[in-house]
Amino acid sequence: MSTYTLRHFPIQARPETCRALLSYDGGDYTSEHPVWPMEKSKQPFGKVPVLIETDASGNVFQLSDSMAIEHYLATKKGLMVDSSPQDRARQDELRSQILDIFLFAPQYRFATEEARKTIKEQYVTQAKFFIDFHESHLKNNGSNGYYFGSKITYVDIALVATMRALRRFGDESMPGMTGYLSPERTPLINKVLDVVGNDPKLAKFFSEPRVKPAVL
Repeated sequence: MSTYTLRHFPIQARPETCRALLSYDGGDYTSEHPVWPMEKSKQPFGKVPVLIETDASGNVFQLSDSMAIEHYLATKKGLMVDSSPQDRARQDELRSQILDIFLFAPQYRFATEEARKTIKEQYVTQAKFFIDFHESHLKNNGSNGYYFGSKITYVDIALVATMRALRRFGDESMPGMTGYLSPERTPLINKVLDVVGNDPKLAKFFSEPRVKPAVL
């Protein structure tokens, strides 16, 4: 049986989905918070997150890049969509769009005052595309609180983990950010948050001590 260590900054940021996947269905892992930038050179690509897996024989497997880690963990947990190559590609597309929305928060937070207006306008435009596409996809899946079929998959967990983080710090980073994702505007997206967020297999993730919000 393998053991896992996730090396990441102690903030709610891109590794949230990695953390949710690691703790899914009662999974255990250890968090390491490297001292930065002193430990930057010790990371495979000079960045975090980094997943370290040690198997029963002591063999160590390291993986860097949050999306690569997510795919690996989702595959091991049996959470990747496997109904067709088209559905697998759609899953990855949906996941990338969730990340795109998330990244507006740090972009706005650390931008100059002059650049913020443009970033906010881009967010409003992108949020509309995001909402229209995701609401339509969820409706076509039966409006049942899942992206694919009638069970939890990788993209469901990615949405829950990402929106949980944005609800905590989104409006602090970009005023009014989460209003565009309200239940009134995104009823089916929020249904996923309710259905999947209340699944017992994610209980451990929600009970973990919260790290700091990503508003450095």
